[in-house]
Amino acid sequence: MDDLHVSTEQRLAAPHATDASHQGHTPDLSGTFVDGHSAESVTSSEQDDLDLQKLGYKSVLARGWGGFDNFACSFSALYCIGGIRVLFYIALSNGGPASIWSSWISGSIVSIITSATLAEACSTYPAAGSIYYWAFRSWGGGKLGRFVSFLVAAWTLVAWTAFLAADSFGVANYLISEVVIFNPHTDFPHVTSDVKARAVAWAFSLLFLAIATSMNFLPPRSYAWVFRAGVIVITIDILLNFIWLPIGVSKTYGFQSAGFVFASIYNGGETSPGLNWVLSWYLVASCLVGEDASGHVAEETMSAKKSAAKGVFWATVASALCGFPIILVFLFCMPPIETFYDTTAPQPFINMYALALGPHAHVVATFVAMIGAILNTSISMVAVSRLVFAIARDSIFPFSEALCRVSKSKQPHNAVIFTGAIAAFLLCTQLPSQVAFMSLTSTSAAGSIAAYALVGFGRAFITRKTFQPSFFDLGRFGVLFAVVTFIWNGFAFAVLCAPQYSDTLINQDAGLFNYAIVIMSGITAIGVEEWWRKSKAVWFHNLMDLNEASQSTEEEVRDAERGVTTESGTSK
Repeated sequence: MDDLHVSTEQRLAAPHATDASHQGHTPDLSGTFVDGHSAESVTSSEQDDLDLQKLGYKSVLARGWGGFDNFACSFSALYCIGGIRVLFYIALSNGGPASIWSSWISGSIVSIITSATLAEACSTYPAAGSIYYWAFRSWGGGKLGRFVSFLVAAWTLVAWTAFLAADSFGVANYLISEVVIFNPHTDFPHVTSDVKARAVAWAFSLLFLAIATSMNFLPPRSYAWVFRAGVIVITIDILLNFIWLPIGVSKTYGFQSAGFVFASIYNGGETSPGLNWVLSWYLVASCLVGEDASGHVAEETMSAKKSAAKGVFWATVASALCGFPIILVFLFCMPPIETFYDTTAPQPFINMYALALGPHAHVVATFVAMIGAILNTSISMVAVSRLVFAIARDSIFPFSEALCRVSKSKQPHNAVIFTGAIAAFLLCTQLPSQVAFMSLTSTSAAGSIAAYALVGFGRAFITRKTFQPSFFDLGRFGVLFAVVTFIWNGFAFAVLCAPQYSDTLINQDAGLFNYAIVIMSGITAIGVEEWWRKSKAVWFHNLMDLNEASQSTEEEVRDAERGVTTESGTSK
């Protein structure tokens, strides 16, 4: 129980405890100090620390990132143009052009509603645990809330680490595709059905993952420029595709017709018409997920309950709005479907760049895409390492004391190393199967999507009358948005876990099976077993102590306030 003891000390910060940043003052829940100083004398950083104490945590991470940095964290983690480009060949197979743009519109609307629900929770509970802490509170706390939050923590941990692996693998595919473009008859292993080619992709993936991981050891002030670089690269990426790509297409094979873009359908997986229609939401469900990153870095953000909530919401809005014209540009600029897929390159989109921009000039677009993806991986690792830090702080890992320990620069470096190691392990799963990338991608989104659904359900049906919003208040729309969040994310989860190919094709090649549902089922089974074996006794166990302490502390504060009032009256 040593790890529990350490976690409790770190997590249970009683409001009457002395802290250097608070200069020994004792705050009450309204923000006033017992020596008479008003909340107006409290700095923004001190107020953030007080807000964190109310949630049961002591501030130990370096708090210095601003509102734009927080927005950049989620906006770069979402990386809409990168996600659309990487998954374009999968999305095109799932319904064709008409399905891609139409599903993006409907999916964007409900994804923005989801982000509003999450932002409301983030504003009220700005802690690094983010999504699982929101789940705990939205389900009313208690035993049920603790159990649900435990499952959410397990799902999101695997989801984020799977995303790191999938993103690194995607960068490797960019590089290998360039080898094929420059020499179509190369002997370099590149065909995804060849295990040697998958081994090469795995090695490159580890290299890019290591680069992204190393950036996480920059000081917080320096890393703020990585956030900003992510936004700058995304902007350059979008402008290149908005301006240069159409110019190149106009000078080469020409644009697709409006009829092709807005009305044509395609079923590359040979699934049933109904399933093919459902799968059309695969792209938007995979791309507009991960906005909870702003919540994970809330403990390092100034004015957290405002800035983090805004980051969650506006990053999603910006990504959704940017994504639609990007999709239209890609659809109008793509070659005929047969030509698009007629390549042995692991990433067909690079072949499209080569056809439109030239066999050599297109490298610039590929290079920008690779830099953007590496920054995307690094910034996403910031979010997931804070998630690991928070979970370890709540006493679940065998080495939780080490994982929640911070460096001299007040960063969770041990959690970063652990996160990178798990992502590297997950990369090994793509060695035996060519469809592992799709399964990793589905899992990376499915875990977070499932968590969003549970937060929405709890907010709509369990704490609809007791939830007390903070800065980001949806008012009368709060419950309605929460219901939409639950329904949409439940549907999106089913889409991400659905088979991408017909039974006939899967029977011919078992490697085409989408293992996302198997992975999620396994995580859930292990999580339930671990809960009943040990974790139900330690997960959020210190919250019970906190609740007891908070009751006695409120009484002490009221007594102290009465004493201050009496002294003030006497002095008059």
